[in-house]
Amino acid sequence: MTRRDTIHRGDGVIAVLMKAGLSRADAVGVLQASELRATARRTIPIAVFADSAAAQIREVELQLADDRSLRVQRSGLSGWTAVERRELWRADTVTVRAVIKGSLVESLRDGGRGEISVRGRLEMAYAVAEAFEYKLDVGSDLVRGDSVVAVIQRHRTAFGAERVGPLLAGALRHDGRWLRAIRFSTREGSGEYYDVEGRPMRTTFLAAPLEFRRMSSMFGMRLHPLLGIRRRHDGIDYAALLGTPVRTVGDGAVIKADYEGGYGRVIEIRHRDGMVTRYGHLRGFAKALRAGQVVTQGQVIGFVGSTGLSTGPHLHFETLVNGVSREPTRTLRNASGVALTGPALTAFAGARDAVAARLGFAVPRPVAPQSTGSATTIRPNALDITRPGTRVSDTK
Repeated sequence: MTRRDTIHRGDGVIAVLMKAGLSRADAVGVLQASELRATARRTIPIAVFADSAAAQIREVELQLADDRSLRVQRSGLSGWTAVERRELWRADTVTVRAVIKGSLVESLRDGGRGEISVRGRLEMAYAVAEAFEYKLDVGSDLVRGDSVVAVIQRHRTAFGAERVGPLLAGALRHDGRWLRAIRFSTREGSGEYYDVEGRPMRTTFLAAPLEFRRMSSMFGMRLHPLLGIRRRHDGIDYAALLGTPVRTVGDGAVIKADYEGGYGRVIEIRHRDGMVTRYGHLRGFAKALRAGQVVTQGQVIGFVGSTGLSTGPHLHFETLVNGVSREPTRTLRNASGVALTGPALTAFAGARDAVAARLGFAVPRPVAPQSTGSATTIRPNALDITRPGTRVSDTK
């Protein structure tokens, strides 16, 4: 016979053990053998095992961690001894498919029901967003009817504990095109994401300066909310909570961190190739941020505010190329990283092929190079697709 209960933080351990069926003397013995504090400092699930015939409790199991428990067993008539038990994490691979009905989080939460815990599905959604954050702003670009596929590693113990990650591969169908990302580790670094032809998902610039946001005003002509006139809007506005961290979309040098008219508190960062990014209406700047400071991609530079000509908390974001304002979304996604070649590309192909069926695409095969009498490096653009009439990277 087994009884289960939970010792919550702040509970008296003896009281909970007695509630589960132990006598006071046995509860004290279990507490002493386990070396726990009399008042619990964390949540501890317990299982009490009794002999059905004698109705005598013979063992109490306390789950101290996801992979560690303490078995306190009766020893003699009144003694108790504790034995620690560690559980191995057993890994498997799970594929979750979903159609976008609301946000990415909501869609994967519903799509992964029964396969992965609620917490695991939330972590999976964040992992998908991070894998594609250089190519797609999942907070605003995805619309109802788009699709998502996530291939993720799941780890479980006999206790029922679960951890998910890393994301092995993912796919997003948006605007009639598939984007696919496959995780691969080179000898030189940690795991990164690449498209099916070995080109890095990570590029020179992030797709957006905020992690969690919705787009409230698009680039182009609009009716100014305060002035009441139509005037060009050189940028994108991201509505967000006051104080939300703002990150730089790329490496660069701060050329302005000051208060300037309608922009309010504004930061300008110069990047390579004549690109400047501008972040306006800020509540404040990151500590010690100043003109001349070098910043790195993803670094927090300020916080969302409503300074200057603003109707409420939001971030005004602009990109300028050689002094001319450009549409931010298109400008940031034009930059690309260095593709895999040679042995690294060959090794990557193995990782890609292992998840091809799960992501729903045909495996590319290298086009045989013409013999020239010298070694040839297979380049990512020298890949053919076995499925007729399609390209893996942009299936319609």
